[in-house]
Parts: sequence; C-alpha cells; structure tokens
Amino acid sequence: MREHSLKRCLIAGRFQPFHLGHLELVKQAKINFKEIIIVIGSSQFNYLYKDPFTSGERLVMLHDSLMESGFNLSDFYIVPIKNIENNFLWLSNVCSLVPSFSTIYSGNNLIYQLLKDSKINIEKPKFLHKKKLNGTYIRKQILLNKKWEHLVPFAVSQTIKEIGGVERIKSLADPDADPMKW
Repeated sequence: MREHSLKRCLIAGRFQPFHLGHLELVKQAKINFKEIIIVIGSSQFNYLYKDPFTSGERLVMLHDSLMESGFNLSDFYIVPIKNIENNFLWLSNVCSLVPSFSTIYSGNNLIYQLLKDSKINIEKPKFLHKKKLNGTYIRKQILLNKKWEHLVPFAVSQTIKEIGGVERIKSLADPDADPMKW
C-alpha cells in the first residue's frame, strides 16, 4: 500500500438522506485523516421509499453539507457506486473504483465480515443518537408530517425541499408505487 493511502479513509453509506449522524462520522474521521473518500452506495436505486433520492441528489446533499460545515472540499472524494449482487466481491469492487485508502469507518457487521481477512483497518465510529439519526427514522418523520429538519444539515433540508423530496417520499410510501409489486 502506498504511503499516501495511509492518510486516507473511506466512509460508505446510502445517505438516504445524509443526516447529522453521517456528518458526525465525517468529523470523527477527519480528526485522524487528511482525506476522506465518501462512497454513495446503492447509487443505482432511487424513487423507492427506502431509496427516494437519486445519486446526484445525494451527491449535492453531501457536497453542500460539507461546504456548509466549513470543510475543505479538496480533502474529499465523493464517489457514487452501484451495488453488486455478490457481497464477497464488494471490497474488490470498491477498491477498483476509488483512490487507495488504509481504513474504513463503519458500524456495519457485514463490512466487518468482508474485511476480516484484508489489510484494511476498520474503525467503529461513535454513533450520535442512532435511534433518531438514521435514514429510516427521518423518512418516517417526513411521511408522518413530523419535525425532521433538525436531524439533517440545513443544506440537506433545503435540497429535499427544492427537489420536492417531501412529496416524493409521501408518494413512494404508497404500496402501489413499489415497482416490485407491479
């Protein structure tokens, strides 16, 4: 592994939407790493209740949130990556699509399994209010017309409103909107 990869880590998520827990994870990683690769996973999925936002919309949410938080954007690589059906090949697929890195920040048990025999370090982040700072909870708050804006960076709430994301989530919650049932 080249020397400069030791200064770079990777964070992967669907970011449906990017929320304050994700932002806290970025802040934790930035303490130890100059550069951060943020992988927007499941980039091919959108307009589904579980995945309402497009890859491009999520990229804007991330970019604008990092900027709003005062980060130097030249320290970040934001890379949308499509899911592959073979989980065993996930790591090699990701490594082929992003710059080299030494560490992954993740609390996902599947990622621990996939990386257990690799030379990549895994850092388990400290989660901030995990019950409320997760995409499922936030989408449900939006669906139920409850307060949700305080759970995401201002830039994300603005993007969601600008793209009609509230209405989109409500329409996608309709069982008839699920293409798997068509």
